[in-house]
Amino acid sequence: AWRTAAFGLYGFTQFTKSGFVEHAKKFREEDMQIRLDGKNCLVTGANSGLGYATAQGLASHGATVYMLCRNKERGETALNEIRSKTGNMNVHLEICDLSSINEVKSFATKFSSLEKPLHVLVNNAGLLEHKRTTTPEGLELNFAVNVAATYTLTELVMPLLEKAAPDARVITVASGGMYTEPLNTNLQYSESEFDGTKQYARNKRVQVALTEWWAEKYSNKGVGFYSMHPGWADTPGVSKSLPVLSEK
Repeated sequence: AWRTAAFGLYGFTQFTKSGFVEHAKKFREEDMQIRLDGKNCLVTGANSGLGYATAQGLASHGATVYMLCRNKERGETALNEIRSKTGNMNVHLEICDLSSINEVKSFATKFSSLEKPLHVLVNNAGLLEHKRTTTPEGLELNFAVNVAATYTLTELVMPLLEKAAPDARVITVASGGMYTEPLNTNLQYSESEFDGTKQYARNKRVQVALTEWWAEKYSNKGVGFYSMHPGWADTPGVSKSLPVLSEK
């Protein structure tokens, strides 16, 4: 109850429009105008919501953007829209189902074969499934996408990030929802009564812990690790998974 109350109070002051306006006062204008020409960026879950906005933002600043999406048709639509809106043709679509660790490994092998330095990895793709589902590989579905895929992809592209050092960044899109749950070792959520929202919050807590662990593990590699929460945003994912929050 304490965690939920703290999350609500903190959320309404920090994660809403008024919170953005307040934090924006600290933005530096020169940071907003930076050019990213020649920088290679990989964004997961880039066909809608936060991932789409991130890919479009990076492309508008001149970056070469690789959009990692699960659905080819929706990915192509997003790709064409971003190219049209930004005038940047260096935006590319990559297909991978992040619920499959084998697919993540295959993609990482293929992507690494390009031997290009990776300047920015944005671990944005996320899932909140309310019914407990197990993937063919035996992982709880939310955990597979939010944690296992994030961990696997980041580890496998580390050599490419090191090529871009000291300008490399790994940015993992966590969530303020993590404040409602402590770090929990029951990663697969084996309790009898499954709670997708609670599992999502646990996953996001793990992502932040992973970020701290990576920063320590790779402290001498010239790669920066960040976790962030963009605030409460009206995205298709929120509308589908958290309709009550979406309305509010």
